[in-house]
Amino acid sequence: MSEQQQNQNVEIVGMGVQLPTPIKAPREQVWAAMVDKMYNTEKYLPVTNVKTTDIIPGRHMYREMAFMGQVLKENIYFDESNCEIRAAIVDADEIHVNAYYPNTGIIEYWQENGKGERIPWDALKTVVLEAMKKTKEVAEANK
Repeated sequence: MSEQQQNQNVEIVGMGVQLPTPIKAPREQVWAAMVDKMYNTEKYLPVTNVKTTDIIPGRHMYREMAFMGQVLKENIYFDESNCEIRAAIVDADEIHVNAYYPNTGIIEYWQENGKGERIPWDALKTVVLEAMKKTKEVAEANK
């Protein structure tokens, strides 16, 4: 297979991705799984050396982790009332948003800039969907 063919088979998140199957768990359990993903990221994503520091417990934390040979540094903000977690990349105008919609049971991830505008996200869609599936499994196991 040529490099061009291989690149065509790799899907990226782009403007966002939703887990196609609803989570069948109470809102509190989904939120707990989403928060767990921020602290125990290696259970959900292929990362190592995860270090977290609470700034304002339950509202703001700092996280560093190794991902694909780079150290990713983030300020993470928790908004439980809206079921959203925002991971702002340090020194970049990129925010990764993890949102849960209780009315439908769907979770969605996307990237936006500091103005709140969605921007293309070059993350591998398969990796992001696997993290979402794991979040669903954890939430449903805690029923």
